[in-house]
Amino acid sequence: VISSEYPVTVADATKLASLQCQVVYGDHNNAVHNTAFLVPNIQDFIPKNLMGNRRAQEWAQSVLEGHEGLIGKSSEDAKTEYLNIVKTWGYYGSTFFPPCKSVGNRNLHSKVVIGVNYEGIRLLKPKTKQVIHEYFFTEILSWASSSGTFAFEVGSQNSSEKYTFETKQGAIIASTIQTYIDILVQMLRNGDDDDDDDDTSETVTSLSDV
Repeated sequence: VISSEYPVTVADATKLASLQCQVVYGDHNNAVHNTAFLVPNIQDFIPKNLMGNRRAQEWAQSVLEGHEGLIGKSSEDAKTEYLNIVKTWGYYGSTFFPPCKSVGNRNLHSKVVIGVNYEGIRLLKPKTKQVIHEYFFTEILSWASSSGTFAFEVGSQNSSEKYTFETKQGAIIASTIQTYIDILVQMLRNGDDDDDDDDTSETVTSLSDV
């Protein structure tokens, strides 16, 4: 979060920073925990891409107000609440790959960030990590990679769209997707859901096989 790997709103950033203060400093103490105390270290609590949205003093004041409201909350409970907030984000658990060049893709910026997690693939703007498109694994027909490209196809057998990107991370992206697919298939097998298992396995094909 702090490294701006995940996009986060100002409200969430403030709440998470307050919880982090509770973990690091314990209960709020007005005699100690003031803006002069927090400002020198505020960059350790606020995502770097949001720091310019407010002055350091304003960030510190907002964070400390939230911190004061957490008096009595244990460090473990604060950590749990922090994680529960992050888990609500659609891109939670995503692996983000370096910006890659979009090749002949409609309605896409020249460069995008590809994010992969247990739900599927997300295409994001490089600077803001704003989601442009997101596709669940149930929508992904196939994918393929080479030494310099990654591609995937979404839709149905009757109507589909193919995305192609120039990236040296293609093999790693494909491997990450395959890992999640394997986990999902195993989970379905463990649940004795043979029908869903068959549907999922159909997506595990390379574009060259379509």
